[in-house]
Amino acid sequence: MSTESLEAAPDRTEATHDRSEPSLDAEQLRRRFRRQTAEIERCELEEAISKLDARGDLSDEQRETVRELGAALVEGLTDAPEQALERAERSERTGRRERERARAIRRLFDIDEA
Repeated sequence: MSTESLEAAPDRTEATHDRSEPSLDAEQLRRRFRRQTAEIERCELEEAISKLDARGDLSDEQRETVRELGAALVEGLTDAPEQALERAERSERTGRRERERARAIRRLFDIDEA
């Protein structure tokens, strides 16, 4: 296979790959990502606070500390994917690298298409 054929192969693979997956709308994907992570945060915080409440006296200050910790963890874990999706959204014509990152984020976080 010639060098030109090898260089062209990724483009054909990407085009085939693009047809097999729904088109990416970075803004919509980012909104779904935010909703999904907010829901996970809410559920996990409710469960943690409920368990701590059941053990005894959980002060308002301790409750707030748990909420702040949860928010900090979510922010720390989702900051890089969120920034990548924002870059893809701002990009007038999303480049290959941004499309691949957006696909990876969608798969990694199991963000549904509908």
